[in-house]
Amino acid sequence: MKLVLRRRYIMTYSEALELLIYSYRLDFDPAGFFFVPEEIDQTTLPVTHKTKNKLTFCQYTSAVRQARYSLYLPKEQLLCKNAQLVFGFREIDERIDEKVHAKYLMDPELCLQAARDKPCLPSGKFKGIYAAPLDTFDDFDHTPDLVYFMVLPFQGYHILNDYMAAMNKTHLNFRHTPNSAVCSGSVWSHINQTANMNTMCAGSKSSGKTEMGYMNLTIPGTHFLATIEHLKKRREKNGGVSLVGKGDSGWPGLDACQGCPLFRFDPV
Repeated sequence: MKLVLRRRYIMTYSEALELLIYSYRLDFDPAGFFFVPEEIDQTTLPVTHKTKNKLTFCQYTSAVRQARYSLYLPKEQLLCKNAQLVFGFREIDERIDEKVHAKYLMDPELCLQAARDKPCLPSGKFKGIYAAPLDTFDDFDHTPDLVYFMVLPFQGYHILNDYMAAMNKTHLNFRHTPNSAVCSGSVWSHINQTANMNTMCAGSKSSGKTEMGYMNLTIPGTHFLATIEHLKKRREKNGGVSLVGKGDSGWPGLDACQGCPLFRFDPV
């Protein structure tokens, strides 16, 4: 998808990133994911770092959000069996998939059914995944397929409210699986073209450096700028981004107690 297709948006990814971080005090930069099809030459991807080691998808995303690396993950270097399955890099293998789900579900048939029920990209369609900080995509000829956030639940609440307003939705349904929180949650969001939020899984806790209070949130790339433009419009109209109380605080947190007159600070 060429850059020209997003000129209808007012803001750039850099501007959207700055507005997000300022408004919601995000602890981590959001990351853009781009599924790389076979016909694209991966040497044209703007990467800043690479590794010779096989790593999990969660480990790649942690380097993007915490160190702002731009990375290409070829399928041959993907370590995680669950991510290999959902990204279409391998087919279901009863021996492997029963084993990787056994500690969660215990029952062999349920383990295999969990693997069959996972959302998966078409087998063999993509040869790797590009992941980079959002502002990288201002100078890249492709829109991110997904935008990934690691957020606290209250941050996610605000972002998802802006998403629903921008997409003319009144509610959202999420997808939780016994593992594969980041990889499977992202693929489900991409396939269904809707936002998704789920808890960490065991792999994203250990390999992906997901601390216990954080949630994984994904938004389809084609929906992202519209979501942040709604945030900007709401801030300009209300004077702030908070949805607590009257909704006019500069950031979520101070406006509290339903406008209680005792909880009031006047300028001096």
